[in-house]
Amino acid sequence: MKKLNQLKKQFKTIQKELERLSEFRETPALKKFQRQLQGEMSVIKENIRKLTLSKQEKLQLKKDKQKRANRNRSTKNKRNWNYVKSIQKNYFPDKSIKEIRSALKNHRQGLETDIPDVAWRNPSP
Repeated sequence: MKKLNQLKKQFKTIQKELERLSEFRETPALKKFQRQLQGEMSVIKENIRKLTLSKQEKLQLKKDKQKRANRNRSTKNKRNWNYVKSIQKNYFPDKSIKEIRSALKNHRQGLETDIPDVAWRNPSP
């Protein structure tokens, strides 16, 4: 609770500062300072929101974050898999997927591979 009260105090002081700044004339420096204060307010507001979450809401946020991470990982793996399959289909049907995947890893590290750069740049013929 101490942290929450401290954040609320900071939030109120920043609000008061913003109100006092409205008395000055508009200058680029003033606008920049107002944007900075508004950014600080939004960070504090987010911290207050996180501190006031219930256990169920925290669990739900954690599950959502995990779902999003799994979805991103899945789409990346699908994209890489389709890329390797198209290289195999169009250029090297005799090579296995594993060989092409290891060659892709070496290519991304900047090492020499037996697959020409043309195949890496454009997997479709």
